[in-house]
Amino acid sequence: MDLVERYLGAVRWNLPAGRADDIVAELGDLIHARIEDREESLGRPLAKSEISQLLKEFGHPLAVAGQYHEQRVLIGPEVFPFYWFALRVWLAVVAVIEAVQIGGRVIVGSQSVAQALAHGMGQAFETLLFHAALATLTFAVIERAGWLATYLERWKPEELPELSPLPAQSPRRASRWEGVFSIAFGIAFLGWWSGSVELPLIPRDADVTVHAAPIWARLYWPVVALVWLHIVQNLVTLVRPTWKRARALLIMLVAGGTVALAAMLHEASSLVVVTSGDAIQRLHLQESLDRAFAIAVIAVPVMAIVQAAAELWKLYRERSAR
Repeated sequence: MDLVERYLGAVRWNLPAGRADDIVAELGDLIHARIEDREESLGRPLAKSEISQLLKEFGHPLAVAGQYHEQRVLIGPEVFPFYWFALRVWLAVVAVIEAVQIGGRVIVGSQSVAQALAHGMGQAFETLLFHAALATLTFAVIERAGWLATYLERWKPEELPELSPLPAQSPRRASRWEGVFSIAFGIAFLGWWSGSVELPLIPRDADVTVHAAPIWARLYWPVVALVWLHIVQNLVTLVRPTWKRARALLIMLVAGGTVALAAMLHEASSLVVVTSGDAIQRLHLQESLDRAFAIAVIAVPVMAIVQAAAELWKLYRERSAR
């Protein structure tokens, strides 16, 4: 068997079964025509090494056969931008959940800080890889089902959000991703708050058990309303940046709601209750958590007011610049 036959046999092995005969015949004719042209120009038959070099020019049999398959990539160029955007948002939500779990393990876990961080980071890495694979598989199914092609056929320029074409290096580009991350965090928080997503703040292998104080049951719906307001605020900022009055109103509502919620929490004697573990450890942890929440109840509304004032000032300057 000469080199050409061996080459064609290797190509055929990786071709679609229904088209293999036609493809091999066409490719064989092309190779023999190329050999004849080369021999005619040289005035002599080609040596074995020269035929080998000519076949190399055609490419590796796997690469050549791959050109005849209908689907050559897992996610095609049309779907990839949608996949890349969704993957970053998806992993941002997972990263927030994993960060909270790591924090809980460091605070009350029985391991040292270094061991808790190493264990938590290892689990987080595995979880992120799993969700990245799941997102990739999801978009591979979308690619093959042709669902995105249907959407791309029906979309209209009139439906696009009002986004100004900012330069690639504009500092506002980073703020857009901050808004996306805030929306992702808000959705993840609502999933945990409603019980739809299991997110234990205290690891299961910890020596203590921490429960929410009764004040949180009374504030369930106010917290939900405040988080939804914050999500809507970020959505309006991303999708309808020209709605200045709506953005200003939402900013003030979020800041006012944060201050009101913090005032109600400040009146409570404790926001969490440690219910198990060694008595001394339980008392020490209860005091530490009470001090931390007391500082947070004051710091969070102050930061909310400062941030709201800064955003309102930006809106005022944007409006004055017109």
